Amino acid sequence: MALPSLNGMRAFEAAARLGSIKEAAEELHLTPSAISRHIRTLETILGLELFERGFRQITLTTRGSYYARCLSEAFEAIWRATDDVSVHDVPRQGKAHRVRVLCVPAVLNLWLADRLPSFRRQHPSVDLEVMTSGKRANFDLAIVDEFDYKAGPALTLLIPLVLTPVCTPALLNGPLPLRSPADLLHHHLIHECETTRWKRWLEQEGIVDSPSKSGTIMDDCTAIMRETINGVGIALADTMMAQDLLEQGRLVAPFRARHAYPAGIYLYQRRSVGNKQGASLFQDWLLGEVAEHKRAMAIG
Repeated sequence: MALPSLNGMRAFEAAARLGSIKEAAEELHLTPSAISRHIRTLETILGLELFERGFRQITLTTRGSYYARCLSEAFEAIWRATDDVSVHDVPRQGKAHRVRVLCVPAVLNLWLADRLPSFRRQHPSVDLEVMTSGKRANFDLAIVDEFDYKAGPALTLLIPLVLTPVCTPALLNGPLPLRSPADLLHHHLIHECETTRWKRWLEQEGIVDSPSKSGTIMDDCTAIMRETINGVGIALADTMMAQDLLEQGRLVAPFRARHAYPAGIYLYQRRSVGNKQGASLFQDWLLGEVAEHKRAMAIG
């Protein structure tokens, strides 16, 4: 059969990837009705429905999901090829190298952001674009957190999650002293998303009792660190969350005990990124910063 209209395929791929007709319209600079019309025309040509439509909601059908994945890979290949040609075939004097980086918010806000000025000083010809949301395939490099069992061959481990309690210095001299990990049970504990991490850490210290005080659950690591700095309670932090705050003396680690969690910070590299000088420069710099972080935090 003849290929459908490119406009129809682009409209469908964007709507499937973003999960929204409205957002697809914004990305492609069209109206929502135009996106819907393109998709309906595509469905007519294919002879099947690509979406199950509900009230203000679209859900991919099984065949629609397969088609969307294939189209995303094809458009990604076109994007890569175009980008690579632009980098290598336009040798203007002083041409900047644009590098797109996706970074999980916790790593960006608590560790990477304060180190980026160093990279820019070393490589002023690299235009760096750092985002905290989006699809990995649309970026040259992605710094992501992932459970170990989910990390496939496309991800390279930068650093494992090593957790330790942190609190304000004032808390150490408060009415509830922290002489051993068992004393944590009498403090207000701050949890990330759920209570599993604290429960696991305490069990690794041989503590199976439940904390006697109430705890706070938050899903934002930056907010967790702010709560901890404000003296609200004690957080269980990984080394990237805690390094700078510990070195500044704003937080302290009351115990030497640290335990690994089955997750880590991983690096995703777009398949053709090796052809981009700027991306290679950023990756080499990042690996150097991670190595220094491991040395400073005594991570083997």
